Amino acid sequence: MRLKNMSNSLRNWLLVALAAPLAGPVLSQSCDNPIPICGDIPEPLSLSFVQSLDVACVNSPYVSVLEFMTNGNVVNTGNATVDVAGVACQTDGIDDVIELVVVKPDPQALCDVDSYDVVATCGETGGSFSVVTEGLLPNTTYLILVGTAHDPSLTPCNLTLFLSGPAVSIDACCTTNIAPGQSVNLTVTGGDEDLGYTWFPNLGLSSTTDAEIIASPSVTTTYSVSGFFGGCQYTDAVTITVGNPVGIPTSFTPNGDLINDFWSIDGLSQYNQADVRIYDRWGQLVFRSVGYAQPWDGRNGGNDVPVGTYYYAIDFNDPQLVGMETVTGFISIIR
Repeated sequence: MRLKNMSNSLRNWLLVALAAPLAGPVLSQSCDNPIPICGDIPEPLSLSFVQSLDVACVNSPYVSVLEFMTNGNVVNTGNATVDVAGVACQTDGIDDVIELVVVKPDPQALCDVDSYDVVATCGETGGSFSVVTEGLLPNTTYLILVGTAHDPSLTPCNLTLFLSGPAVSIDACCTTNIAPGQSVNLTVTGGDEDLGYTWFPNLGLSSTTDAEIIASPSVTTTYSVSGFFGGCQYTDAVTITVGNPVGIPTSFTPNGDLINDFWSIDGLSQYNQADVRIYDRWGQLVFRSVGYAQPWDGRNGGNDVPVGTYYYAIDFNDPQLVGMETVTGFISIIR
């Protein structure tokens, strides 16, 4: 889950700007002074359409311009999604049609329409819609152009815009399991490293401000990390589970009464390469399964094995299980 927040000063400025009534020319929301927005925050907007543009599907006399910056993940920035809902732009009972497109401008000339590179399909509706961009460049400013045919000086135009996706987030890695006493490397990418990161809580961490840290929790812990880019604060989280990742019973009763007749292991199905082996007291293999699609029924070669205690070994074959690549123990058969 990702949670992002705009800085207080920037957000307060935006709320004041959006709440201000339209009186004469409004310079904000234009291409030379667009509204800055952050990812993963539903933005209720009262737009002031202040200029005419003709870009892709946006060819309206009244256009509002918003801007956002992508993260610093140079390996895989990813795309972004713009969701529009709650459109309320009406004149004389006629539903307004909102037009929207995402473009990459010349950073030195935001109003040079000829330089705009359209990076998403167009959205056009009077209700709600979503626009998904192509893969975006890191550390790059993009514009969202929103157009309407209605004069906003006659009636307000309200809508909710929600920007999300990998391009407007940071990425913490990785949720995993470790054995008690083990450590694991955690990393975060996408933020402005000059502004640093903040990991929380600080329990068992080698650092709370670096992009790469070592975590050694004594109990299962969820770590959140916050970073900044484009004037916005973004947060991601990872969970380190300490202890056995599956629930292994110590006994079962394969007597045909349909109750506890199989050695069922909770959670093992998610490890489809797990190698399960069971041995008798003389070290002879009596059961083996890779993937464990069918739990053991207490038989070997079609015959019931004797009542008693058996030794098991489970290789998870999962690199994310730090210090727990193999678990062993004993299982009792009771009839």
